Amino acid sequence: FGQTTNHGGSAMIETQEQAAERRSTEGRGSNETPNDFMEAFGFETTEVGGAAGMNEATLGAYREMAGAAFALGRQDILYALLILSVSHPCWFSEDRRSAYSAIALLGESSFLGNGSGTQEMQEALRPHLTKLLPRILRACHDPNKQTREQMKSLYNGLTGGGAEARQAITQHLLSTIDTLIDNDANKLWRARVGACGALAEIIVGRDWQSLGGGGPVLDDDLDVKGYVPAGVRLLRLWRATIRSLDDVRGAVRDSAETLGRGVRALTIRLCDPMASEKSSGTKRAREEMLSLERDASAAAATALRYLVRHGLNQNCAEATGLCLSTLVEVVGIVRPTILEPILPDLLRSLLLAMSGLEPNALNYLQLRTTDQEGLERARLQLSQSGPLASAVNKLLEMLPKVAVSTQQAVVPELDTALRMSAGFATRAAVADSVASLCSTCPAAFEFPGASSGNPSVRLLRALYYASERERGPAAKDKMVHAVGVLAAVCPASSVRSLALRACDRYARSTGNNEDPTSRKSSAATIRAITLRASQHFSGGKRGDIFGTRILPVAYIGRKDADKKIASIWEEVWEEGKGSAIDVGEGENFGSRLEEMILPYLVTECIGALRDVSWARRVSGANALQDLSDLNVLAPIPRSTAMSQISTLEKKRAQSRAKASSSALYQCLEVLTKPRIWTGKADVMEAAT
Repeated sequence: FGQTTNHGGSAMIETQEQAAERRSTEGRGSNETPNDFMEAFGFETTEVGGAAGMNEATLGAYREMAGAAFALGRQDILYALLILSVSHPCWFSEDRRSAYSAIALLGESSFLGNGSGTQEMQEALRPHLTKLLPRILRACHDPNKQTREQMKSLYNGLTGGGAEARQAITQHLLSTIDTLIDNDANKLWRARVGACGALAEIIVGRDWQSLGGGGPVLDDDLDVKGYVPAGVRLLRLWRATIRSLDDVRGAVRDSAETLGRGVRALTIRLCDPMASEKSSGTKRAREEMLSLERDASAAAATALRYLVRHGLNQNCAEATGLCLSTLVEVVGIVRPTILEPILPDLLRSLLLAMSGLEPNALNYLQLRTTDQEGLERARLQLSQSGPLASAVNKLLEMLPKVAVSTQQAVVPELDTALRMSAGFATRAAVADSVASLCSTCPAAFEFPGASSGNPSVRLLRALYYASERERGPAAKDKMVHAVGVLAAVCPASSVRSLALRACDRYARSTGNNEDPTSRKSSAATIRAITLRASQHFSGGKRGDIFGTRILPVAYIGRKDADKKIASIWEEVWEEGKGSAIDVGEGENFGSRLEEMILPYLVTECIGALRDVSWARRVSGANALQDLSDLNVLAPIPRSTAMSQISTLEKKRAQSRAKASSSALYQCLEVLTKPRIWTGKADVMEAAT
């Protein structure tokens, strides 16, 4: 009974040993009867007089009054409560008032003294309000209508109603809140319903000082003895609300929704230093404003930490939604200095929530709709225009103003959010965040080392692999763009390694491993790095990989059967025409890019001809055909009037001869094999 999903098991179940220890602590024996058990919770089970035939609903109010009198140890108070609870006009006539007044029923030696009116009873019961108010308020929100109406009459008669009732609650606010929070975990579901309703009523409009004051609470230990600060009380309210939202009884959950709205409004009010000024419309003194700002800072630090670490990790969807809604509102009103200590964790949590809180129906439609690209764009627009996106944008705008250490702490959290993401909305948001931070906070990505221990390198690789596996084109384009922007601020060796890996991946994604998505992702990654971080291609042990590896792959990629992929490689090749190419040892011959990197082009074409994939062989043969049409493989033109050939001309001729002979030999080797396959004629045309 009372099983929950929020606290690693049940908060209500106890073992036999724990039950025996509890009874011993409470001074109760092991042979208690059911009546004794009910009395411990403030319910009188003994039937008195003519009440034997009355049902439970009729006796609800009476049991609450009897329980209150039992808790105070003053049985005569029960009669005063009964008198205060009546509302029928027949009891207020002169005859009935004198015959059934408190003095007539209790005698002159009772706790009322010589007074017999309502005012005297209120004054006499005022010292007992600390224990009476929680019980009466809880009963005023009982799920039974008759009990509620009767106890509300008692509440108005006891406190005077209206402003007097509010003042009475204010005088006993802390003890009342603490008692009701304890009742929120009661084993009786009616008590839990009443506690939630009572808490929602009395926390309206309270400030930090009325809840106990004090500084921020930054730990999870809420079992405080003695003085209880406002931060602990606020977190207890949140914990009670989350537990009730996941209660086994529907009535408790309904009442908890009301409490959740009240706690949310209270938290937002406590975190806003201008809330009291907005509500009253009066200008505050400077000292008072400083005090309000300190209280708001303490409330924000307390609430933000709890909501980020615990509120967004609930299994109950209603509790998670409530915490997220509160978190977004608080982020919008607090100051950057308050958010800075938890900014990395907060940013990661908000990014993960962008996919985690999407309706499941959208995923269902995404898999079954014919226009998947259109639905994906609509989902991205929804996620980027909601309150979560607004909170994320505020945090990103805040990052350039915080310390560099905080900026660097954000990078591992972005990597974690990307790897833990449950949907493309989070991955797209992470990619946008990375692109934004690279332009506003480039120092955040400066870490020592170029291995996987470097957070920037890990994030770069994670973005590449995520873009390779992403199905939707919109999210894929965002991640590819982020790869290019991030590559500009990452170590050059890691960028070169990633570029070479993408080239190898493109070559392997043909034939039996045919994967157009992977080929397109590799080509797009190379294009993004070429456009934004081409300066990282030079240097290292392999020299300038732009001319020796990337451009040769791009030259063959221009012949890809997929026109979209071919157009991407065409952009890479055109970008290479306007770049300074350094292929390492030796001279660069000619003025055309094809001749400058001719040995590497032919080597890549030969590798394509040797591939088991027919498509790769055709692409390599077509690339050789283009080189032949450009006369790059032909002997160099020489005037007959020249008697001597310069050393440079000799080397140029030797380079062409070596390249053409190697290409021709490989074409003939492919043609001599007896197997006939689609595209072999292209190899024949390239050889001739």
